[in-house]
Amino acid sequence: MNWGPWSHPGYAEVLALVEERAGLVPPSCPASAEEGIARAMSRAGVKDFDAYRLRLVEDPAALDDLLIELTVGETYFFRTPEHFEHLRAVVLPDLRERHGPGHTARLWSAACSSGEEPYSIAALLMAEGWEQHMAVYATDVSRGALARARKAQYGDWSLRGGWADRMRAHLRAEGRRYLLSPEVQKQVRFSYLNLALDTWPSPESGIWKLDVIFCRNVLIYFNRPTIEAVARRLHDALDEGGYLFTGPSDPPLGGLAPLESILTEWGVLYRRPLHGASLSMPFPSAVPSAWTEPTTAATPWSPSSTGLPGPHETAATAAPAWGTGGRVEAAQPASRPAPGTSGHGPATAPGAQPPGGFGAASAPGPGPGSFRPGDTGSATGRGASSAGPTGSVPGAGHDAPRSGGFGSIPGQGGFGAASALGQRPQPLGGPHSAPGSSHGAPPSAEKQPRAPSATAVQAARQALARGNWREAAQHLGALDADADTAALAVRALANLDASAAIYASTEASARHPLVAGLRYLESLLLLGQGRLADAERAVRQALYLEPTLIVAWLILGRVLRRHGDTAGAVKAWREAEHLCDALPPDAPVPHADGESASRLAEVARGERSRMEAALAAGEERS
Repeated sequence: MNWGPWSHPGYAEVLALVEERAGLVPPSCPASAEEGIARAMSRAGVKDFDAYRLRLVEDPAALDDLLIELTVGETYFFRTPEHFEHLRAVVLPDLRERHGPGHTARLWSAACSSGEEPYSIAALLMAEGWEQHMAVYATDVSRGALARARKAQYGDWSLRGGWADRMRAHLRAEGRRYLLSPEVQKQVRFSYLNLALDTWPSPESGIWKLDVIFCRNVLIYFNRPTIEAVARRLHDALDEGGYLFTGPSDPPLGGLAPLESILTEWGVLYRRPLHGASLSMPFPSAVPSAWTEPTTAATPWSPSSTGLPGPHETAATAAPAWGTGGRVEAAQPASRPAPGTSGHGPATAPGAQPPGGFGAASAPGPGPGSFRPGDTGSATGRGASSAGPTGSVPGAGHDAPRSGGFGSIPGQGGFGAASALGQRPQPLGGPHSAPGSSHGAPPSAEKQPRAPSATAVQAARQALARGNWREAAQHLGALDADADTAALAVRALANLDASAAIYASTEASARHPLVAGLRYLESLLLLGQGRLADAERAVRQALYLEPTLIVAWLILGRVLRRHGDTAGAVKAWREAEHLCDALPPDAPVPHADGESASRLAEVARGERSRMEAALAAGEERS
């Protein structure tokens, strides 16, 4: 008889009950699951599967014991120290600033296992001067783990992390074990809680109005409906402005609850928005004028640009207009800026002019949205193109794109043009792909990314007018499970609202953390807003995932140049040049709108040579 991966159908029936009661997904390794079930049945003194399922229904302790077997209780002090450093350096100062020095910080370690996590939280807060103003709650589904946590005795295995020394001051050796000091123990309140059950948040349990939640490496065990329910309850358990840390392996929660996604150099955390804040306005200075209609249509934005001048151009010359399908069109005389107007002036959100930006904000000449490798145009979408939009989407009517966004409707020579013209958009690629690897065999029809329709664009416009960026992103597909579809949608959103596009790209990157193309796209959007530090962080993440991503090296060179790191910029451009030289001269470079390797090699070589000449002359170039 064929029982699938199970040696007996009773194992599958037990796991079905566990999924029903606790929301756990079936284990990926049937053999290990069978061994765990067998051990739990042995401890329960039951050999018959029917009798054991009845025991699980009637005895919560038996179910808890089985859950321990089916999950991994891996933990140690200050695991993932980046989370604790962010708590120390960002979250705690924010709490003190918003609530004052007398505020009692409320923190919760969900799925605390044997207690290393909540005790780490308590020790950190004590070191930061919160000892008299802190309440740390810790819960777990395993009563056995809670008993060990309350005992607070640990071995060397719990001290293997990089921040272990921060805990040693609170530990006293007793033989081969370490006993945690009472001062730390008394700061943590342990209790039983099954995250999958709708019994929280509640004032009685203390799990409510929390400033910080650590719910790490537990959501990976839940099925989709349970993840969605837990995400909503985590949001409800947070106080306004509260923070949620999840594990690097946990599924993204964007779209499951009204949480703000915050992308850091180490990953994503979430925040419940403050009262009166809107998720559609992550960058308030950019939004108000982004919802006003310009007098004329802006040129669409092409985010595969590096904003670098071509090898025969200077900052005072205009780039050729960027046509559809990756062609350089004949430049119109009226499209060139007047002498002395540079394509490298500060570019900002509408209505703002922060220094160190990118692209021309208001210089006369070509529309600021259409820029590419070799262009000098702006990425902000402000102003109007003398040539007008490159096309229109059927059904779009005469709706002008919103200023502060990125020009006209996607698919018309701007972001997403390849798809609208029947060409295959470039796949975003995964980590460490070879140069040009995204130009392999065409994807199959069922894997084609979906470009937003005219109806979706119009619905997105209406959602933005209501101040709802998430709805707009959903209409366009920015939260899609397919990374290429999400990228096309973010590009489309960039043509409508720059700030919303940045927020959507952050969420898309969180949903697809190993897709370098999305990080690169985010860096371009941030660069277009003049947010150099954030752009550098995003482009470095892209290069970590895909070190051969040529356009990312070009962007990094531009960012470092703006930062005043001339030597770093030269190194970045040299790396881009070497990568281009390793390709056939006519090979199209991934994410470069059809630009060839030889063309981008010239761009990188020209920038590098100019910078090296400036260095040799002792000049400092901004």
